[in-house]
Amino acid sequence: MVLLLENGARRGAKVRCPACTRFKSPDGRCPECGCGFVPAEWYGAARMLLQAGVDRFALAERVALLEPALADTLERQYAAQWTQVRRLLVDVRRCEPYLLLQGFAEEVEDRWARWLPGAASFETGESPASPTESLEALHQRSTVEEVRWLAALAEVNQGHPSHAMLSSATVCLLDEGRFGLEATLALTRWRVFPRMRIRKEQREQLQRHARTVLAEHPEHRARAAVALARVTGSEPELDLLFTLREGLRHPDADVRFECALCLKDEAGLLAALDASDAEQVTEARRTLAALGSARLLERLHVDGDAAFARDVLRRLPTPPPPGALSTLLSVSSRVEGGLAGELHSWVQGQPFATLSAADQDLWATWARRTLSTLPGEDALRFLDWAAAAPDAEGLAAVRAFVAAAAEALARETPAGRARLFQDGHFTRFLSLAGPEETPLLHGWAREEEGAVPLLDALVSLPGRMDRWEVRSGGRVARLLLAVWEPPGRARLLAPLAKAVRYWSGISGREELIDAAWLRFRLHPEERADVLSAFAPWRQELWERQLAEEPDPVARFEAWWRADAPTRLPELVDLLVREAPVEELPRRLACVWAAAEARVDAWPRSTSHAAFYAAAALANTLREGHDALIPEVERFLPWFPDFERRVRAAPVPEGESSYHRDLLEDLHVEVRLMREYLDRKAEDDAREREAELRRVVEESRRRDLERQAELRRVVEESRRRDLERQADDARRQEPALHLPAMHIAALAAFTLRPQLPGRPIDDEVILPDARLPTLMDYVLLLKQLSGGGADVLAVFAAHGLTVESWTAEATAWGRAMTGRMELGLRFGELMAAPWA
Repeated sequence: MVLLLENGARRGAKVRCPACTRFKSPDGRCPECGCGFVPAEWYGAARMLLQAGVDRFALAERVALLEPALADTLERQYAAQWTQVRRLLVDVRRCEPYLLLQGFAEEVEDRWARWLPGAASFETGESPASPTESLEALHQRSTVEEVRWLAALAEVNQGHPSHAMLSSATVCLLDEGRFGLEATLALTRWRVFPRMRIRKEQREQLQRHARTVLAEHPEHRARAAVALARVTGSEPELDLLFTLREGLRHPDADVRFECALCLKDEAGLLAALDASDAEQVTEARRTLAALGSARLLERLHVDGDAAFARDVLRRLPTPPPPGALSTLLSVSSRVEGGLAGELHSWVQGQPFATLSAADQDLWATWARRTLSTLPGEDALRFLDWAAAAPDAEGLAAVRAFVAAAAEALARETPAGRARLFQDGHFTRFLSLAGPEETPLLHGWAREEEGAVPLLDALVSLPGRMDRWEVRSGGRVARLLLAVWEPPGRARLLAPLAKAVRYWSGISGREELIDAAWLRFRLHPEERADVLSAFAPWRQELWERQLAEEPDPVARFEAWWRADAPTRLPELVDLLVREAPVEELPRRLACVWAAAEARVDAWPRSTSHAAFYAAAALANTLREGHDALIPEVERFLPWFPDFERRVRAAPVPEGESSYHRDLLEDLHVEVRLMREYLDRKAEDDAREREAELRRVVEESRRRDLERQAELRRVVEESRRRDLERQADDARRQEPALHLPAMHIAALAAFTLRPQLPGRPIDDEVILPDARLPTLMDYVLLLKQLSGGGADVLAVFAAHGLTVESWTAEATAWGRAMTGRMELGLRFGELMAAPWA
């Protein structure tokens, strides 16, 4: 028979009921479940039978009827499993000293008593914890839920749980027994609760468990009240408030401190300032600071160190209580580092511009005495805070921050200063820099480490000020010109060009472009440097040149010597494109002079420029502007020597974008100009020959006209003689009596249209017809359309019959259909008046 202690059946004077596992008196039936009496030494066998399906009311009888050997076997099987539980209880007792509630060993034992016996191969896999094993190691090693929970709760009670331990402890809230109550007290402690992210259902669980502790565990009423106060987050109820005030007199200092925190009791928190626990002291300071405690500020002013001030700044409200600012600034002045980081974090809650004049003066004094001695990064951060308002420049106290930042930056090493130039807060310093700071900027811009970031910040400043809604008022331009001034400008050009390239598209850049243009216009000797440094804004500078200087030649002369040599073709193209003919010679003279000066050093780009000019000259010449012939005659002899110099000059690396020299294209233009001159000479010769021929033809025409006039006079004289003879004959012969209609038809032959004649009128269209021409056809129609005309007489006068008229009318219709111009002329003749 196994020992009784090995099966968990006895606890003190009571024994465990094998059916419900509750403890009862050693004799008699179980009052809870009605199971009969089973001796404690047969408890394990009874549990084994119960698992096998024996009814609890018949269990006592069946145990009594067991054979001794079988009963012993069953008892040993159960005891083997209970041995595993005893090993678990060692781990449980390892955690108990760190738990607030008692009885967890019994709680775990009762739980396993309800679960056993398990499967035949039941093993927990647990080995007892060693005394030196940490709670976190125990939590990671154990595979039993209760041990892991208790290790987590014990670790949480010590105040510094890991995330895994905190999560495991939070799961305990789901337990409605002792584990849930312990988790509520542990998770609501002042060191742990701020780390919690509580969901709605967890908050409800915490409240329910805390009220259970209040009702069932009077020794922990104060801690339960603290838990309720923290979970609800509102003003405690009257009875809860009374419990918390009772907790201020609790013998446990930790409980007193918890109650003081919940009640925000100044006396209790001040007492905690002298505690040995540094974390408790820190939390007391922070809570008192949040309350604006005057007594806390007095202690800080008298003997406060940097740690004391940091704790106060962590929770001190803004605006601070009276006297707090002067106390903090005095502590800052006497500690190393000036509490810069903490002060800056604290002041973010209140803009500098909203402070009273007295507080601004306090800050300005601190800036002059303390901030100027701090690192440049801290000085810039405080300056950014002080000058954040759009009208901050008008505050006199802000100048103290600007001066302090300048002094702090001046003390930095060049490398450290260059790093700060890349800080966004440095642009605030630039936006407020005045005449006192410009000499510093001038020197910093010439440092090898700081040139690039400083100029980068300066060029980007207009865009940043636009976002701040702050007007520059020409400040950025003045800073740029101050930095631009000699000496040492050569070291400035490359980093400035890089900054301009990067920020070429910023808003507000017009101010910088205007400053560059002013320098370009007023200082001709600096034009090359200006165009080199501000190359991305070259087009904007050129537009300002166009607006100010109307003469293209003057613009070209101002730019070609200063601009990049490879841009000469572009300038020449702008100069000669669409130039007036009368203006082109003057412009070309400037181009040839520039080409002469540039060809040896920059052969390819210069040949491109010459090509543009030559093409403009050749194109204008081919349009027939012979006034340019003298210019062509000057260019043609000039070109061969220019070509020779282009071919002889080495190609510099800067002309890598020009893949050829365009001499072949220039030869084409030269050939076209020569061909034009040759054609012009030939045309002049032909014109002289044609003029001579015209004079001869005109003389011949006049001779023919004179001969024709003579013949006309002779014919006219002969006609008058014939008419006179005919008149004489008619007077002598009897008159013929023709019909009046026939006479009218014959008289109609003299009708003529009242519009100028055309060759088509008398062109023979139908050679074999009686009406061969259009005029004959229209004349007949006009005769027929006259009122009272004898149609047959008209036909007879024209030698027509009705049949022949029909055929000829049809033929004329086909002719006018085939020739449009014939039909149009027919319409004009028919519509014209005839006389």
